[in-house]
Amino acid sequence: MKSVLYTYWLILLSFLIFAGCLSGKRPGVMLSPQLDKRVYQITPLPITVGLYIEPALRSYVQEVPLREYEAGSPQFTFPDFIFSFGEPLALKIEEMSKIIFKEVVVIDNLQDKESLNRKALDGILAVTLKNSDIKLYIESSVWRAIGQHNLSVLSSFLDPGLNKVWESEVAVEGKGLDFVTSKVEFEWWVTAGPKFGPAVDDAICKLTYDLAKKITASKEISDYIHKGKQ
Repeated sequence: MKSVLYTYWLILLSFLIFAGCLSGKRPGVMLSPQLDKRVYQITPLPITVGLYIEPALRSYVQEVPLREYEAGSPQFTFPDFIFSFGEPLALKIEEMSKIIFKEVVVIDNLQDKESLNRKALDGILAVTLKNSDIKLYIESSVWRAIGQHNLSVLSSFLDPGLNKVWESEVAVEGKGLDFVTSKVEFEWWVTAGPKFGPAVDDAICKLTYDLAKKITASKEISDYIHKGKQ
């Protein structure tokens, strides 16, 4: 009985994999970005800040084709890889902000000034996506996959009246590698595709740390805080 069930599930699994390959559909790339541990070592700024992350950034999804790195290498067809990295990036910016500020209030509308005034904010940090360029390559001769993510955001610090105090662009490059090894069968790697998530994870980790450094090192923000406490 067990052997019959095992055979049944094996046939079903094979059918699902085969059907997925024929349909050309690929599930989204798995992402699990971490926060750089050095963020926790930054001395928090003693202010209550409203955090506004552009809705287009929060929901950002990018489809990226896979290219071959070497001319004349064998041809394989992969559907575009789908990176839904807007939400993970927004969550990491929120996590980072709660570390570098005394208190953070997430806001979803900068135009509702009455609501902003009720929150008694010392300032507002606004973050928008400026550019995202993801490049995916395969080096067929050594069966190595290379992911590269050039990611940049524009961040602004505003006073409660929405007057700009500080603005800066943060740009980083994330990289990732995936090899065919004894634990990754060649056939599986070709049909299921290599892992490119680490390149985007790396970019998010670098960006949140660089953003934290720029905010806490900003003379304009420091002078603004000092002036508010006089």
